[in-house]
Amino acid sequence: PLPEGGFLVSEKMKGLRHVSAAGQVSELIKCTPTVYDDGFEVFLPLGLGWMLDVALHPNYIENGWVYLHYTERCIDCEATTPVSRNTVVRGRVADGVWVDQELIWQPGREFYSRNPDIAAGGRLAFDDSGHLFISVGLKGSMNYDGMQDLSTPTGKVHRVTLEGEVPLTNPFVSVPGAMRSVWTYGHRSPQGLEFNPLTRELWETEMGPRGGDEINLLQAGKNYGWPLTSLGLDYDGTYVEYGRELNLEFDLAEIEQPRIDLTPGPAVSSFAIYASSAFNRWHGHFVVGSLAARELYRVDVEGTGTVEKLLTNIGRIRDVEVGVDGLIYLLLEHPSGGRIVRLVPDQSA
Repeated sequence: PLPEGGFLVSEKMKGLRHVSAAGQVSELIKCTPTVYDDGFEVFLPLGLGWMLDVALHPNYIENGWVYLHYTERCIDCEATTPVSRNTVVRGRVADGVWVDQELIWQPGREFYSRNPDIAAGGRLAFDDSGHLFISVGLKGSMNYDGMQDLSTPTGKVHRVTLEGEVPLTNPFVSVPGAMRSVWTYGHRSPQGLEFNPLTRELWETEMGPRGGDEINLLQAGKNYGWPLTSLGLDYDGTYVEYGRELNLEFDLAEIEQPRIDLTPGPAVSSFAIYASSAFNRWHGHFVVGSLAARELYRVDVEGTGTVEKLLTNIGRIRDVEVGVDGLIYLLLEHPSGGRIVRLVPDQSA
């Protein structure tokens, strides 16, 4: 959401657009990082080199910085196929053109992957102390062997400053061999990432395999369990026990459990933490989207833990945002073209 109303919208295989407060859609903004639409489709589109999240600097009104999370493709790194890696940059939009780009975060060249970007994570969130959080999902080996390895970027939430430097207070900054930007680890497919300004806590939504979708409170240095354990089942109906296959020993008591378990899994997606007044009974609640279930939920995370179904059969909800007007906006995803819809309070209720 933009402070003057309207939105910046990232399209994974196209780029970045501006949508005005009146709903007018711009042409693609020029000179943003290159993305590709030459993937293939199995049950969902797959590909390498996608645009992921877009977010505004906390002081955007003063400095105009916009952050982009995308997967940078390398065509000639391997002989047989393109590869990609998660990358975060920032820049400004001036007269429909992306300018002043700066690199904020990127893992080394050894972390280019042939794994498609469908599970790359790619969310961005800012706290109120000058930090940027970056989620990276299953963007490594299909054996899931990177999530518990602190030397890899995959299956992690990373923390850097707004300029891309690593804070010395990060939990693994002094651990030999660890990526210094790692904040939490053991994540499978992080779909949403938000800082709660009311409680000063970082929260995440995460998609499991067959069930085991999660809403997690992210705390520095904690292990969130994948692929060692899950409250859901694997796709073949068996228990998640990759720890045995990978010869990794662990104590379940040291695994951080989800604050809310969504099983059977709706394929949880993005969420917003509601802190405005238009929906006055939802203050502090989470508004959570889903993909496969095509449903929208209200979750009272801090109170009773109630999960209320608000909407059904509305479409694949890729993003949930609260506009400057306090209303809730949903970004619906469809191969024929996405759309933004607005939710308003029921005045008769």
